[in-house]
Amino acid sequence: QELAIADAVVREGRALVVAANKMDLIIDADYKAKDFAVAVQDQIESRYPMLRRTPVVAMSSLLGENVRNLMPVVFNARDRWERMISTGQLNKWIDEVMDEHSPPMQNHRPTKIKYIIQTKGRPPTFLLFCNVSQLPVNYLRYLTRNFQDTFDMFGMEVRLVVKRSAENPFDGKRRKNEITGIGGWQGRQKRMTAHLKKTGSPIQKGKRLRRQKKRW
Repeated sequence: QELAIADAVVREGRALVVAANKMDLIIDADYKAKDFAVAVQDQIESRYPMLRRTPVVAMSSLLGENVRNLMPVVFNARDRWERMISTGQLNKWIDEVMDEHSPPMQNHRPTKIKYIIQTKGRPPTFLLFCNVSQLPVNYLRYLTRNFQDTFDMFGMEVRLVVKRSAENPFDGKRRKNEITGIGGWQGRQKRMTAHLKKTGSPIQKGKRLRRQKKRW
């Protein structure tokens, strides 16, 4: 029954916290609450690898042991589940990952992950813009584990979606304080990011609209 609940959590894209109750039934005095929690974590991970290191609170509702520790863990899981990570942080992370372990070649050509954006939280979902239409399953698993370790996204499914793209709009070598139009560089980046989330493709240079200031 407990694993059926975990399966529903994965399918619905929710965050999981396990309340491991009935610690009072354990007779072995050397078997601590931490041992109980680790055993439950291992059982969940063996069935659902994406839920590794799921938060587990070993407790006894009968004796009131560790009951007060449950809700802070729940609220922490909710905050992590809803978290929105900036595009800058994401692309710094993917650059470091690529430097450490790049994806395998496909069709005798290097595979490149050009940039990444978060499309939503609840569940945390991200678009990987690549020069290929898909990445090997093993490499996606590697990315997921590295992402969970970096951003503390445990006890939930991290959804990495691969999208083929021929251009990286964030490759422009603009200075941070350089003004390049109405709203400046930061305004242009926000518009490009919004367009990417909506259409899945960067704004074409020929289609960018330039607003003229009225002269009085």
